[in-house]
Amino acid sequence: MANIMITKRCNLKCPYCFANEFVNKNNVNMTMEDYIKAIDFIMTEQGAGIGIIGGEPTMHPQFKEMLEILIHDTRVNQVTIFTNGINIDKFVEQLVHPKFALLINCNSPIDTGEAAYNKLVKNLDLFVNQYYMGDRITLGINMYKPDFDYDYILDLLKVYGFKYLRTAISVPNTEDLKNTDAITYFKEMKPSVLSFYYKVLENNIVPFYDCNMMPSCILTNKEKDKLYYLIENTEIEDRNLLCNMTTCEPVIDILPDLKAIRCFALSDNAKVRIEEFENIFELKAYFNNMFDCFGYNVLSSSECKDCNKRKLMQCSGGCYAFKINKIIEAQNLVSQIS
Repeated sequence: MANIMITKRCNLKCPYCFANEFVNKNNVNMTMEDYIKAIDFIMTEQGAGIGIIGGEPTMHPQFKEMLEILIHDTRVNQVTIFTNGINIDKFVEQLVHPKFALLINCNSPIDTGEAAYNKLVKNLDLFVNQYYMGDRITLGINMYKPDFDYDYILDLLKVYGFKYLRTAISVPNTEDLKNTDAITYFKEMKPSVLSFYYKVLENNIVPFYDCNMMPSCILTNKEKDKLYYLIENTEIEDRNLLCNMTTCEPVIDILPDLKAIRCFALSDNAKVRIEEFENIFELKAYFNNMFDCFGYNVLSSSECKDCNKRKLMQCSGGCYAFKINKIIEAQNLVSQIS
């Protein structure tokens, strides 16, 4: 799946925003002409899913028309709308179409404000209880500091009967964080993350990683055993929480100007126009050559030096943003040699 960023506007200001290079810096919206070009490019991969992102995608002034284009495009079977859920009630007529799934990022009312949070809850009531879309909605949380609040999302998960929770440990979004030792960062986050996961699992809900997965070396065998035991007790299939491979594949985000980036965490370092590539496979290969072939050969931490999983390309050591400066140094060195 590749994503189309249809607007840089957002109605929130999340402290961890991974798209902070773009969001709310201006009011740029993708044109309808470029939107159709982006869809055509993604669909060079037959059966590909499409993600619609922002900013907050519902802020685009032609969001309704954009949804209707996807509804009527027979090539498109699956679309995920990445949203904070505050405005989705305005587009319920389109979003109930079976092509659409909603991934709703849920922030604490402390971060969003009570009014925005209450609007989210009202919209969950609408989509889950009146339109029976619960099986096409996934809630998500970004764990962005060691003492992050999570009681609110536990309540939402239980009230609406969700069985899965999308989670992400926030990626570095400032220069200071990009120079952080990744293993040290994960160790600082681990107590809160594990405490949260245990509580989620005890309520028969299975969390899964979306981005910046903790390397398996961060967890002790005892901690892994406890997670395994709790997941088994839910009788719900694990998606990736117990996965021993911690890799990072190109996401592909297409910006409003039809430039593409590997992902927002690396957006400072390479933007290319999609028209320069025949298809999305070529674009993914380009980003693999630009970043991934170097990513496993430079260290996220000194502790990664002798790691066999890194050498076998089974662990990236977390988000590449932790070591992007080292990746650029390696790129420059190869350029000088060649």
